[in-house]
Amino acid sequence: MIRNLIQLCHFLFLLILTVSCANNSNQIYTKISKKDFLDIIQDVEFAITENNFRIINRLHIGQSIRDRGTELFPKNEVILFCNLTLAEEMLKLKPDHINYCPYKITISEVNKNISIGTRLLPTNTQSYEINKFSVKINEILRKIVEYSASDDLFIFEKS
Repeated sequence: MIRNLIQLCHFLFLLILTVSCANNSNQIYTKISKKDFLDIIQDVEFAITENNFRIINRLHIGQSIRDRGTELFPKNEVILFCNLTLAEEMLKLKPDHINYCPYKITISEVNKNISIGTRLLPTNTQSYEINKFSVKINEILRKIVEYSASDDLFIFEKS
């Protein structure tokens, strides 16, 4: 009963976060998977490195909350990653856009499913060049999420 309540609260939190952030300037892109949590983490790591990014940190949110005493809290990981060449390009185009770095992928246990998500960059700024850059980055971020959620190991080759 308590476990179901915690899972429901976690799901509602993700739903509220997604709805509140789902506008053109701060969109959350999410896919749901039935794959194993650890398999998804490995797939995220592979997809990140396959796209020439470097993982720079991991936040073990779910485990940290469980360690603090909430025993039945769902699994949740945040993986932060960056590419210095792209960061340099972004800084040259619009220095304050560096606030979108590092990029991140979240992996969250929601009931018996796993939610994989990322925050997309805005593509409706007043700068054509930064919009073009953001479209390119968003395409990569979506591919990472899609690969991680999919059972198709050759999804990169099809795009």
